[in-house]
Amino acid sequence: MARLTYSILKDKVLSDKTWNVFFKFSHNGETRYFPSTMYVEQKDLTENMQIKNKKIIGKCEKLISVYRDIINDLYLEINPIPIDTIVDYLKGKGNEGDIDFIKFAREWCVKHENKKGIKNYRSAINSLCAFFKKEKISVNEITVKTMTLFENSLEDKPRAQTLYTSAIVKLFNEAMIFYNDEDYNIVRIKHSLMKYKIPVQRRTITKRALSETTIKKIFKLNYDNKAHKGNISRRDLAKDCFMLSFCLMGMNSADLYNAKICDGEYITYNRTKTKSRRHDGAFIKVRIPYIIKDVIDKHKGETRVFNFYKRFSNMASFNRAINIGLKEIGREIGVTNLQFYSARHSMATIALNKVGIDKYTINDMLNHTDPSMKITDIYIEKDFDKINAANAKLMAYMFAHHSLLLF
Repeated sequence: MARLTYSILKDKVLSDKTWNVFFKFSHNGETRYFPSTMYVEQKDLTENMQIKNKKIIGKCEKLISVYRDIINDLYLEINPIPIDTIVDYLKGKGNEGDIDFIKFAREWCVKHENKKGIKNYRSAINSLCAFFKKEKISVNEITVKTMTLFENSLEDKPRAQTLYTSAIVKLFNEAMIFYNDEDYNIVRIKHSLMKYKIPVQRRTITKRALSETTIKKIFKLNYDNKAHKGNISRRDLAKDCFMLSFCLMGMNSADLYNAKICDGEYITYNRTKTKSRRHDGAFIKVRIPYIIKDVIDKHKGETRVFNFYKRFSNMASFNRAINIGLKEIGREIGVTNLQFYSARHSMATIALNKVGIDKYTINDMLNHTDPSMKITDIYIEKDFDKINAANAKLMAYMFAHHSLLLF
């Protein structure tokens, strides 16, 4: 049977000679104490240290009445709710607005430090604080209306409009998962952002795809053979990773960092970005072109395909090092703001426009999904020969001059 009382904890006297008033909750043989916002002095207590201040007693009894109504709604007779869950609910019920969204969001980012794109989440949080002009924002202030206003404030930053709003929606949904427990009828965050539509990023005029000539320039660059903290320079690292990505059908940095299976002929992996959202786990099998076998051997790992995990503690720092190195390469070959994703974009663009590979095959090479084929794909066993044959055609087109065999 659930029971609520109030009292002070005699040995918890504060430095100013006051005591915090606590509520005592007992249920199924367990007891928990949780503090109120009330404090009493010695004059408010009897000789037996019981509260005698009528104003405090009245407030405590009112709160206990509210708490009892809350407990009644939980139907503890049939719901085996853990006592700590009940206490957390009692402490938060009625003040959903007291849930600090920014505090929750920043703590979530700390717990997901290795999540790809975590910098975007932090930037989104900072941008939201700048928009509200304060550091503490209640969950009740994160509404469809305020999200629309926040989106409008980013009108001159089309990429941020999409990235930041999607990050805030994701964090809000995570807060709902954390604070709500609908199985036990515990709903501290009552509204949702389901009606808010994240803006689709507008196409920019500048494309990330590079010309064949530029791709070949990067491949032909000499290594500077300089050391950086006992390892190869970030420039040489960037050159190698760019070559790997282009030749391995646009393999991105997260997968270069995480991939674990290589039999010497094929690299097989589940694409980090989408594996949790696809029925096939975003699985792909990529045949290794001969032209980059030396690069693969150079960076061979022990527990993973590549040894990048030994040098970098997480994907974010690995990706950052690549992009720093690419900036240096860009200055050498005259390409402003050279980015790692250009390898993936260039591979797809050249395959389509120059080699004549169809879009459906390129879609598979990029390990994307075709929304119109989702159901059909469930019934069809994936055959990777077609995309690897297409990649062989691309390698032949790009590097036919190479004296070595391509595969």
